[in-house]
Amino acid sequence: MLLCGYVLADPKRFDGHKVLHILPGSIEHLNNVLELKELLNLNIWRHPRMGNLSMDVHVEPHKLELVLTSLQQIGADVRVWIHDIQQLIDKEQKQTKKKDTGFNYFAYHRFSAIKKYLADVVTAANSMNNVSAQLTTIGYSFEFREIQMIKVSRNDGLSRPAIVIDGGIHAREWISPATVLYFIGQLVSGDEFDYSSKLLDKFDWYFIPLLNPDGYEYSHTTDRLWRKNRVNHGEKCIGVDINRNFGYMWNPVNNRSTNSCSDVYAGPFAFSEEESFALKMFILNNKDNITAYLTYHSYGQMWLYPWGYTSALPTDWQELDSAATVGTEALESLYGTPYLAGPTVQNFYSATGVSEDWAKGVANIKYSYTIELRDTGSFGFLLPQDEIEPNCRESWKALGEFALALAARERYKEIKDI
Repeated sequence: MLLCGYVLADPKRFDGHKVLHILPGSIEHLNNVLELKELLNLNIWRHPRMGNLSMDVHVEPHKLELVLTSLQQIGADVRVWIHDIQQLIDKEQKQTKKKDTGFNYFAYHRFSAIKKYLADVVTAANSMNNVSAQLTTIGYSFEFREIQMIKVSRNDGLSRPAIVIDGGIHAREWISPATVLYFIGQLVSGDEFDYSSKLLDKFDWYFIPLLNPDGYEYSHTTDRLWRKNRVNHGEKCIGVDINRNFGYMWNPVNNRSTNSCSDVYAGPFAFSEEESFALKMFILNNKDNITAYLTYHSYGQMWLYPWGYTSALPTDWQELDSAATVGTEALESLYGTPYLAGPTVQNFYSATGVSEDWAKGVANIKYSYTIELRDTGSFGFLLPQDEIEPNCRESWKALGEFALALAARERYKEIKDI
């Protein structure tokens, strides 16, 4: 079905497109590289951060010679990290086209398959005595796709503290919704680590696997590296970066995101987007019962907490750090995958209007995190399907240990206050 009159175009190709790993030698060099990025409209895949000025930058073939010459003049070290993006996309597409019977957690699925899976989960849970699953549409995208939320809880009528998890804010980060879908399956059907029963005893769980369904579908059909949603505000370019659109310290000038053609365009005003507004309303309507909010992204292998807009730390940063470290240590114990826990600005890059900051700064959700999934050096946003399983297993183990530790901390505080 065609939505809003859009006609599907042939998929965009990235033959000869490269990703450069750039290491500026100083802050001055970094500023020069960022100016070059603006001048040539380059796409930064991974931004510099405190203590690590390196970045990954996507460069089209016709810009390559100019970029390399300019970087040499700036004095920045550079190497080609990904030699041909299209080769990775072609490999990914071959894997995606493989037919599987039933729902395969270790494959990338389209929007329609995700919808069907969520409905099937509810049907399956209704046949169980100890688990309940409820599916709700919390809003609609610009192209009128459902933004679905599934609640998984004990089937005993009791209300418990809640954990909210979303995925798929950025369209090209396919591993994000895949990971959240895996979490849902483990919680409903049981898991190898025996977490699910304990987690259902401690919390009610709310999952929004695909917050940006329009952008996600577009990344499957037309532009694999599309990041934003597909809104048309009547500006030069289509789309807003949903994770710059949340109304806490919303500042597009700070983000260099006033240009509608930018991948990090923050939108015409805070909460201008149906997707961010839907999440906002759901959280505000339930905030008194929400203990933690986790938003899953890629890539970089980090477990980040506020703030994103400033290098200052929240007063309870040590508690946030301790809880995050429980998760990263559990994750690393399975395959040895290294994850870094820490504040967003110091470990990632400065960004305003992000969901993690809004959840803590406005909704007052104490434990608010952004998790950047695999990887750090081979594939970037194009994580192959054979890495979905280890990514999901280690991420589930991390979530399980994190949540159980959280429950123990909050229980200790209750006893201490008696």
